[in-house]
Amino acid sequence: MKRGALLPLILVPGLAIPLMAPPALADPLPETPVQNIDWETCGEEESPDAECGTLTVPIDWDDPDGETIDLALARIPASDSDARIGSLVINPGGPGGSGVGFALAAPRIFSPDVLDRFDIVGFDPRGVGGSHPVLCSLETMEDDPGALFDNRTELDARAAFNEDLREDCREHTGPLYDHVDSLSVVHDIEAIRAAVGDEQLSFFGVSYGTLMGQQYAATYPERVRAVVLDSVMDHDLDTRQYLSTQAEAAQDSFDAFVAWCEDSTQCELNGQDPRALWTDLLKRADAGELVIEDPDGSWEVTAQDLIGMAFSSGYGPGWHDFASTLAWLDDPESIELPVVDDGPAESADGPAGAAEAADEIPDGLVPYPYPAVLCNDYSLPVRGYGDWNALMRSGERLVAPDVRYGMLAVDDLANCLGQTDVRNPQAPTDVSGSEPLMVINSLHDPATGYNWAVNLADQLGDDGVLVTYEGAGHGVYGRTDCTTEIVDDYLIHQKLPDVGTRCEAAPVDFEEPLPLLEAVPDPDVESVADVLSRAQSGGDRE
Repeated sequence: MKRGALLPLILVPGLAIPLMAPPALADPLPETPVQNIDWETCGEEESPDAECGTLTVPIDWDDPDGETIDLALARIPASDSDARIGSLVINPGGPGGSGVGFALAAPRIFSPDVLDRFDIVGFDPRGVGGSHPVLCSLETMEDDPGALFDNRTELDARAAFNEDLREDCREHTGPLYDHVDSLSVVHDIEAIRAAVGDEQLSFFGVSYGTLMGQQYAATYPERVRAVVLDSVMDHDLDTRQYLSTQAEAAQDSFDAFVAWCEDSTQCELNGQDPRALWTDLLKRADAGELVIEDPDGSWEVTAQDLIGMAFSSGYGPGWHDFASTLAWLDDPESIELPVVDDGPAESADGPAGAAEAADEIPDGLVPYPYPAVLCNDYSLPVRGYGDWNALMRSGERLVAPDVRYGMLAVDDLANCLGQTDVRNPQAPTDVSGSEPLMVINSLHDPATGYNWAVNLADQLGDDGVLVTYEGAGHGVYGRTDCTTEIVDDYLIHQKLPDVGTRCEAAPVDFEEPLPLLEAVPDPDVESVADVLSRAQSGGDRE
């Protein structure tokens, strides 16, 4: 992602969606014979030791003898075979991130101590990348009516579009479309654990990948060795809580930006009132008066553009570019906006088998797993336009006066609008009988807020420990020696830190890319508009 770029945002809502009890998924192991994975060299120049393979799993774990798919996997063997502990299964989140790509990037992400002792094993979750991707037609997706609603008619139009899109994706994906929920993935992870020969699972999940880790520990508590949940999802929130808690996190991230900007001479707005400037830009955008002229014509910056930009800037955080962009928007003649070149975009599909699978996608179809996964993991009912409008206004009024809403939560409501069959709805996380989990989160994270981490830690009780990184950004591992050493001690030695452990923030004034974030999906790539943009431009969004 190019930090500082103007990021479009599609907003959201939904209709009444009753909570559905999750199906009783059968424990496939120990009755199912353990499979072997035939590992072969991936042929990746950056990871010459990487091995790729596949694992066959049933589409429906309640019917283990039914239709199957092949999961795409990649492995970086442990550097020190004598010190090897076992495998570390990893996932970068999304939903829709490639665990194969994450594994290939592991030498740049994990410490030498972890790489010495673990085979790093990544997998593309079912419906993603090389694991039978969810496919949808461009023709249907181009009918997207948007997600900002001024009236009931517009909300109903989005619900109708969602239904058409679900049917379209189901037709082009096949029966797997209805079995891409995280509980099904949990059973896949258990099959991977058995196939690699580990008695217990060691797991590292980031962002949406933390939901897999939580639910694995709840489903197979006796099989847990160590589970790291970095930047956590909270699976115990109703619609109002889901919206309000992410709005609160987005506002907190913006407040942290303002505080940094007021204190740092590296901020382009230092010496000014950044909050006042932001408020003025939003007013101009709301009035249709924030128009930028360039040699190719003029273009209008909307409030959604600004809010999406503020949200995304909190990931790095990319506050230097964010402040410069705000100054440029206020007066394009006063500052030359820097051109950010992040280098060639990394493929979200991963290597080898995943790339081959992408080549086989028929013309007119694009991979789009996000709503199929999320809307089977979260039931987000909204009782019509009046309820949606009240939810949106209450967030802006009560918890997010500057940024109005949390971008991803609002988009999630739009994606799930009208869906009534939810396989894996929200419930408190109970991992009784498991080894304790590690929860680690930034204090200022716009996407998976610290409030979610605190709530999850409360649900885990004595079965988990929360570590607080006192800085900003999404994804914690590798930010400082403290965050790295605490996670490494837990993974390698199963040593949990004391309750209340905190790691000091790294200075934002010294920015360099966090390798972990290179593998975590961008915050703005999951809307229909972004998928269309990627498909029509012939590449992944940077």
